[in-house]
Amino acid sequence: MASTAKPVVSRKTVQRLSRYRRVLSDLQKTGTTSIYSHQLAHLAGVSAAQVRRDFMVIGYSGSPNRGYQLDTCLASIEHLLDGTTRQDVALVGLGRLGRSVLAHFAGRRPLLHIAAGFDTDPTLIGTTIEGCHVHAMADLEQIVKDKGIRVAILAVPPEVAQKVADSLVRAGVRSLVDFTAVPLRLPEQIFVRHMDITSALETAAFFARQDGASTTDDQDSDTETFTGIAASDAEMRPIIQSIDSLLAGADMRLEDLARRIGATVLTPGPEGAKITRIYAGDRVSDLLNEASRTTLLVTNLANVQMVRVAELMEVPGVCFVEGVNPDKEIVTLARTNSTMIMVSPVGVFETCGLIYQILTGMMDDVVEKSA
Repeated sequence: MASTAKPVVSRKTVQRLSRYRRVLSDLQKTGTTSIYSHQLAHLAGVSAAQVRRDFMVIGYSGSPNRGYQLDTCLASIEHLLDGTTRQDVALVGLGRLGRSVLAHFAGRRPLLHIAAGFDTDPTLIGTTIEGCHVHAMADLEQIVKDKGIRVAILAVPPEVAQKVADSLVRAGVRSLVDFTAVPLRLPEQIFVRHMDITSALETAAFFARQDGASTTDDQDSDTETFTGIAASDAEMRPIIQSIDSLLAGADMRLEDLARRIGATVLTPGPEGAKITRIYAGDRVSDLLNEASRTTLLVTNLANVQMVRVAELMEVPGVCFVEGVNPDKEIVTLARTNSTMIMVSPVGVFETCGLIYQILTGMMDDVVEKSA
């Protein structure tokens, strides 16, 4: 039986989706029912193109006339962020910070529940705060194991942070939200999100003294280049990986793919050519290393050079984007070389998103027929 591949989503995409949910939830309370990408982008502090790319990753699309419907958009985000079953969370440290976190989060996410608190204060042990029962630290590992808890919030004094984190990992915790500002030494597979309030305030104070000088954030740079992906947006990587995985068992023919994504075919390709990989980018040097006779090139560059490289590497098809109208020389050369030229009405990322949606839909059909 075939199984449906899950999309690989980057950390930054998840963080932005969480931000979108917060914005959309607030708007919904005001009676708003729909929003355009540029409006959401303004409220979330990102570009409209980024909003569209993020929603393409989760398989959600809006309407040109009405934009995004808030109820269905929120449902799509919640399905990704929350899953379908409840996740229990442990909160370690019920001091002022821990209780503030508990009060803020209580009841906000039905499928994300702070199910157990832990502290050393004897006046707190055995009490219930915001619906969360407080246990002794000595019982931490056993209770976390018994409840199957995989997520924990660390709000303990810095001097005990490493010891408590080690106990949580031994008990089965796989993700930590850390408020201690201590560099934790944990196995690589453990996800840790550090929430260093002091560092954040010091950073904000520093840039406030710079009289409006521009800033850059090295960690948020999206200019990496990945194998098979020579695009300026590093978040192309997860969707391309997912597409290639799906294509491996899809038996997808080039002409069928063109038809399914609504591309305009200008020249026919090799008869019966199959596609097992997508190359999304514009760097000829990377294409020379990655392309093969089963690769579809999706590119912004509608020029003769791309068609010549396709001929050299025996690439069966090239997909130009944004509804471009290629020069006659390009079309003539492609027809001579039996290279399919197709034109997608949308951009590179959106075109890859369409391919991903089509492939996941095909896999769902296979699963249903096999059930």
